[in-house]
Amino acid sequence: MGKSARKNKETQKTQQDEFSPADKRFAGTLNYLARGVILGGSLAVIIGWLIPEVNMGRMLGLGLLAGCLAGVTMKNINDRKEGR
Repeated sequence: MGKSARKNKETQKTQQDEFSPADKRFAGTLNYLARGVILGGSLAVIIGWLIPEVNMGRMLGLGLLAGCLAGVTMKNINDRKEGR
């Protein structure tokens, strides 16, 4: 590998690592939403297995919706703690 190829590789690495604060905040929001949706859907399916009279699809849908709202709530709480 020549010197110019190494330089190009190093500059590409540094350019990829630089995100604006808005991009980082948006990525954090998506992270919280994904956590909430996964946890909400998982808990809803587990509860659906334990209660035999319940429609599993409806439980999953409600769990995903509740998880989305929980993710937004977790993001708001974290923003308040950080002072944003």
